[in-house]
Amino acid sequence: MSTYPYRNVEVNWIRPDIDRDVLRSCTRRSDLNGLFHSVGVLAILAASGWTAYHFYATGQWGWMALALYVHGGLFAFRPQVHELSHNTVFRTRWLNRFFARVFGLVHWTSNHVRYWMSHKYHHRYTLHKESEAERVLPRAQTFGNVLLRAVHVVDVTGFLTSLYDAVILVVVPFRRNSRRSVWERYVYDQATDGERRDAYITHLYQFGFHVAFSVVAIATGNWFLVVLVTLPSWYGGRWYHTLVHDTMHVGREPESDDFRKSCRSVKVDPLTSFMYWHMEWHTEHHTFAAVPCYNLRRFHRLTREHWEEPQTLFQAWREMTGKSHELLAIAPS
Repeated sequence: MSTYPYRNVEVNWIRPDIDRDVLRSCTRRSDLNGLFHSVGVLAILAASGWTAYHFYATGQWGWMALALYVHGGLFAFRPQVHELSHNTVFRTRWLNRFFARVFGLVHWTSNHVRYWMSHKYHHRYTLHKESEAERVLPRAQTFGNVLLRAVHVVDVTGFLTSLYDAVILVVVPFRRNSRRSVWERYVYDQATDGERRDAYITHLYQFGFHVAFSVVAIATGNWFLVVLVTLPSWYGGRWYHTLVHDTMHVGREPESDDFRKSCRSVKVDPLTSFMYWHMEWHTEHHTFAAVPCYNLRRFHRLTREHWEEPQTLFQAWREMTGKSHELLAIAPS
């Protein structure tokens, strides 16, 4: 008998009645669109890294610091692990698997295999705490979280913790790893032997690649490449990712059978939308997860009568802060 505090509840999800031709058109996957988005994100990260390296090489320290701030901020946007785990980015499946591996090397602490172990439950039982703990609401989260990320420019503790976890995951079996949460243990136990093996191998080559890269870079006198390639997850303007990303569910209704109540869609600028892999259309994504990210905006436009008007980031955080004040029993000012 399982000792885990989770069970599979039955949720009869309410979904709007979408025209079949519209749904068929919007769920069509495209290798060209997938390549454009994947290569485009990689190119933006390479460009921001090259800019920082140029200022470092020319001794322009102020500009270098600013470029690193931007580079780290762009690195914080990593929904590609999420999108590629859904297998909806490419029409050709091996391309999806290939770029999942590529982005796994870029964001080496994000294991797309282990991520999907949890995320499939998040979609199946969104915000039903008996069945998923990837996102648990209600949760108090105010705009202060964004401000804290703004001043916490270099996260030494976060890096050391991630490095420790990476080493421990290599040498300690997952079930005996005291660093894993109850939820992580649960989804790991529900996974197949093949998934668990793939997750371990994925961790080995991602971590091993960056260890080898760092050793070679330092040995050849190119230590600054380690800063640009291996370390950007722990420095820079990561507050902006928090500002956008945390609007997905906070302040919405848990235990609901309607994604339009448990999720939130927001308006962002084109560059943010691109780096965020269009996940600002989060209600639409949850309701019809088969729609590729690059079709979500068109899908919303063609079916707009079924959705709430997307909020601005200001409106979203005002709602989130108001709900947080209620949870904390503090009257909004």
